[in-house]
Amino acid sequence: MPMPLKPRHVLIAFGFGAISTLIASWASLALLLNIATVTVPFSISEPTVVGILLAVIVAPFIEELAKPIGLYFIGSEEKPDIALRDWALLGAMAGLGFAVVENFLYATSVLAYGTDVSLWLLGLRFLLPLHMIATAISGFGFGLWLKTHNAKYFVGCIAVSMLLHGLFNLAATVVG
Repeated sequence: MPMPLKPRHVLIAFGFGAISTLIASWASLALLLNIATVTVPFSISEPTVVGILLAVIVAPFIEELAKPIGLYFIGSEEKPDIALRDWALLGAMAGLGFAVVENFLYATSVLAYGTDVSLWLLGLRFLLPLHMIATAISGFGFGLWLKTHNAKYFVGCIAVSMLLHGLFNLAATVVG
């Protein structure tokens, strides 16, 4: 029978999820700088193409790999025997940690337009729990991997998370 989830696991997942925002930002910037020569023709003729590529492909790939870092630590260091729903919950907490930092970064980036705009953006971003949902899927896959010793479950769930994240960002980019 699986053991109950420990509060420290939730804190580790949330904390590393928050830290992974910075890791993902740095990785995205590094990737952008490395592919800049490829994207220069697009950015000169159509700057939105580069933005869409970053939002739909680069960001989901990097963020969905970075957000479950805390789960990797919990799984490799403690090897807890917890239920799959608890792995999904840990994933959701990692996604929440990521979202809290990212949402505040976005909100502060628009402060020049006024506090009301910043607060409106912050509230809107918290209404859409994409990061929690996507990382809950990854957490479930991670738990399956640990229980079955078959990494294909985790890889498949990460791929679903990346696809969901990319489609969400595409919709937000096209509509927004």
